[in-house]
Amino acid sequence: MILLMYEPVEAHLDRLKQIAAGRHMVVAHSEEEAKKLIADAEIVLGNRYFIQSLPFAKRLRWMQSNSVGVDLILTEKKLLIDKNVILTCARGVYDAELAEHTITLLLTLFRQIHLLRDEQNETRWKRHRLRTLHGSRCLILGWGSLAKEIARLVSAMGADVSAVRNHSDDSTEGNITVFGHHTWKTQLQQTDALIICLPKTPETNHFVNRQILDLLPASAFVVNIGRGGTLDDAVLWEMVHTGRLAGAALDVFEQEPLPASHRMWKEPNIVVSPHVGRSLEGPVYKWQQLFEENLGRYLRGEALVNIVNYDKGY
Repeated sequence: MILLMYEPVEAHLDRLKQIAAGRHMVVAHSEEEAKKLIADAEIVLGNRYFIQSLPFAKRLRWMQSNSVGVDLILTEKKLLIDKNVILTCARGVYDAELAEHTITLLLTLFRQIHLLRDEQNETRWKRHRLRTLHGSRCLILGWGSLAKEIARLVSAMGADVSAVRNHSDDSTEGNITVFGHHTWKTQLQQTDALIICLPKTPETNHFVNRQILDLLPASAFVVNIGRGGTLDDAVLWEMVHTGRLAGAALDVFEQEPLPASHRMWKEPNIVVSPHVGRSLEGPVYKWQQLFEENLGRYLRGEALVNIVNYDKGY
């Protein structure tokens, strides 16, 4: 049985039924339904109700997530492994949108868009001396598909871009230097913008901490477009607030939604973007094509796209 944890639009459901002709397919409309239906499911498509219903699964072999990051699902990693479940994610589906949002955040910081209006007199015409992304030095933490798309766009705007991957050796991909974990920290002193594209795993928790941020020049900006928790938000706020760093733009946070009382909201040099790099969507979803492709692959016995490595966490 194939269990959908979302309400599919008619055209998408028709395509799934064509791909899985002869297979029983059902939709879980509530958590209680999901807990009952998953007992007979071999395949689960979609996140909604999945964690709550997973303990009741008896025949599950493959789960397709509609999220890029799977850290929440992997809170049940032991159970997934014990049940011998293959997990796939939506890596790559939102690269273009997230990369565009990263550019938006970078330009906001470099051009100080959020600070141009005079708080005392909002109609006052006042020009400022501003920086440009063109000619800046950007360092991207992470080298997955999203980071590569960001690098492509930022490079096209004239920035000098390098990246960091979890690898021992340095390498070059096109015009991008990719540093290994032995050498990348030497680049921080010359970095104008540090762009965080890391997945959330035990190893990346507070990966960008005080020791890392201290290596940046006072003129540097920090952008987090990856996952909350990979950056120490409290330390970042302190360093921006005291002028030790020039500013930051964050789309993800350690605590979400960010409480109304949180001091991030009141810090003028921090741009708060409420996890909208991947915007709300539906009832048609960008991941539908991936679901259809992977379902066909699974039923034909072919390799699935975006299999999650349980050891790495992504």
